[in-house]
Amino acid sequence: MQQTVCVITIGQTPRSDMIPSIRSFLPQETVIIEKGVLDGRTEQEILELAPEPGQTTLISRLKNGGSAVMGKEKILPILQSLIDDLNQTNVLLIILACTGKFPLFKSKIPLIYPDFLLNHVVKGLFRDGMLGVIVPLPEQAEAILDKWKQADFMTIPVVCSPYSFQAEALQDAVKQLDQFPVKAIVLDCMGYTEEMKALAQTYTSKPIILSRNVIFRASGEIL
Repeated sequence: MQQTVCVITIGQTPRSDMIPSIRSFLPQETVIIEKGVLDGRTEQEILELAPEPGQTTLISRLKNGGSAVMGKEKILPILQSLIDDLNQTNVLLIILACTGKFPLFKSKIPLIYPDFLLNHVVKGLFRDGMLGVIVPLPEQAEAILDKWKQADFMTIPVVCSPYSFQAEALQDAVKQLDQFPVKAIVLDCMGYTEEMKALAQTYTSKPIILSRNVIFRASGEIL
């Protein structure tokens, strides 16, 4: 039976860096559609979504391969509008492709919240203690500390962007974290890839957790 899943990115579609990898976790006949918060928006309109002081910074990929930053609080109404539209369709599951912490949205269709899922999977694996967390932007460090504190983890955040990716930056980030007694290193953004995880693993014997794999694998279990 053919099933339809929607992946909502907070950037632009198509996510050629992400959608091919999700297919291996879903039933073969699954139809994947994409929706993007920034789809159809002009450069000026995207700039207007930049975070204001006190707002939570998020980052995502543009269709040209670049990236854009935005305030989480500014895009919440856009996300709810996309979800409302999807609730008028035959979509079976919605996957929010961002590991940032979001409030509950109104949806009759099951909706995957990566931040909640990732936190609980890591807690189930390690219970508590210290984690190394790699994030795209330094502005995200405070929110990351708070997010993982709610799951009883102390975190050491370091920066390496998956969107303006440099192998040397990832190497430096992993080596920096490897100096601490962290139980694992989390690549805490849906933009990090399997290739980035493999590269990171060459610099440490500690587990590397790729967020997108956790989310996609769990999504496949309910289809």
